[in-house]
Amino acid sequence: MTEDLRKPLARRQLIRRLIATGEIRSQEQVVEELARRGVDVTQATVSRDFAALGIVRGVRAGAPVYLSSDDLPRARDPGAADRLRRLLLDLPLTIDEAAPLLVLRTSPGGANAIARAVDLLPLSGLVGTLAGDDTIFIACRDRETLRRLRTQFEALRAGEDIPDV
Repeated sequence: MTEDLRKPLARRQLIRRLIATGEIRSQEQVVEELARRGVDVTQATVSRDFAALGIVRGVRAGAPVYLSSDDLPRARDPGAADRLRRLLLDLPLTIDEAAPLLVLRTSPGGANAIARAVDLLPLSGLVGTLAGDDTIFIACRDRETLRRLRTQFEALRAGEDIPDV
């Protein structure tokens, strides 16, 4: 069994199962879990495996975790506004503008989850998002869209429903 886990496909299936537990909080933790099963890999190997599997950092119950691409919605999602509202209520958020960008800053590890939820909203005038570790750039088609989106994010952060979604 250990020999099979040295092969990328088998190792990645095990990594996917580890991620599915929702308890993996670092790549080093995956390295340790694999070592317990007799598979010695480096953090760099785990990082490449994460990229191949589409595993991203996200937030679950206010704590940073790794999420499989299977855990992420695929297209426009009617539950995205509720998901975004929960994220914005759970995570600190500041909103700024650098036209035509709306700039959101949150806690480390929270940006990707927020950006993904934004991407799944049917927001007219939104061109796209770019997320780092704690910062999200939201590209707006024009200044009117930027003001409207800022108002919508401020409403969501306050726990209110947002129009047009």
